[in-house]
Amino acid sequence: MGIADSPLRDRVVFVEGAPRSGTTWLVTLLATHPEIAGVQAESHLFDYGIDRLFDNLDGRHPALRGLVRYVDRQELVDLARDFCDGALMGMRSRVSPGTTPSFVVEKTPISPVEGSLDLARKRECYPDAWYVHIVRDREAVIRSLMRAPWLPDRSYEACAAFRDETVGRARELSSDLPHYREVSYEDLRADPVQTCRELFEWLGVDTGERVLETLSVLSREQVSDLGAVPSGAGGGRAAAPRRLAARARAALRREPDRVTRGATGDVPPHPVPFKFVRAVWERDAEELGALIAPTFELEYRSPEGDLSLRGDDARTALADIVERAFSRRYVAEWWGSTGVGPNEWWTTAPGVPFCTIYLSALGGDATRLNLCFGLLLEDDLIRRAMVVSAGPLSGRPAVLQAEQ
Repeated sequence: MGIADSPLRDRVVFVEGAPRSGTTWLVTLLATHPEIAGVQAESHLFDYGIDRLFDNLDGRHPALRGLVRYVDRQELVDLARDFCDGALMGMRSRVSPGTTPSFVVEKTPISPVEGSLDLARKRECYPDAWYVHIVRDREAVIRSLMRAPWLPDRSYEACAAFRDETVGRARELSSDLPHYREVSYEDLRADPVQTCRELFEWLGVDTGERVLETLSVLSREQVSDLGAVPSGAGGGRAAAPRRLAARARAALRREPDRVTRGATGDVPPHPVPFKFVRAVWERDAEELGALIAPTFELEYRSPEGDLSLRGDDARTALADIVERAFSRRYVAEWWGSTGVGPNEWWTTAPGVPFCTIYLSALGGDATRLNLCFGLLLEDDLIRRAMVVSAGPLSGRPAVLQAEQ
């Protein structure tokens, strides 16, 4: 089909910006609108996807350019557009099941790699898209980048060059597009409702009272300056599920004896809670089953009803709860925990560890899922799970609407 016949023609919003400029928060706010679907997660559609196809065609590697014998550039652009449209529509269907929002919004911070062409190729495949470039105070971005654990060089000079290069590239490659707009992070912080209202009006979507009330309530939620990085060993905003599990595996590789003993230091005392979060998030029934003891017990409490089960019935019920809760994907997720860091285990009996894991997730339809998992561990397996849901697993309204 390509650009001309794209089902998302004029319906894709790209949020651009240097890392630590508020791209995640802006996407979350935009996605509170019922006509806009999006998630915080970065797709990397171009810098770690479509880019490589164009590198092949353009001969950026002298020996790896066989694609030029198969398609010309316009054909590749149309094929790339079809693939990206499919990926974005897949996200839309998972975030907003049962509805079809008019717009999809995506954000992947501008690639810091020298010579990267991610923005140029995005522009080529999506000349009809809407580009929102969020720009934050230069010094604030630099200070935040200097605290970023993933940057190899966190010196002031390197972070300043990083920020200036990405902001400059966005302006150079996008500012002459028909749908380009800059947004000040400081303005967004000062008045998120008015700033987003102006963006909604620019996109041509509803700015009614209910939309703005939802936005007003959700904009007051805490936003982490460091993103998905834990503020401490056992509290604050937790890392993403995959990163939690990866950190536990790395700890096991480094010092398996200390992990088993629960020694002090920066090594998690037990990998099971990390593996549990990953299995739950990925709905991996096989891994979940491997973590559960044969004498497993489940206590579940929710407004929909209560369960108290053992053995196979308990395992089946837990798998069903996980499937119902995570069969959809969420605009934003906040994971937290207690009892997963050194010296933070609670005990119900001598030597029996207990931990809690919290989730607050925001759906594309402005519904909220709040779950608390309490795990009782015994012999490196989950002996008992206590699960409490603040509402139905399909989600509860994130904003209370006044009775008419």
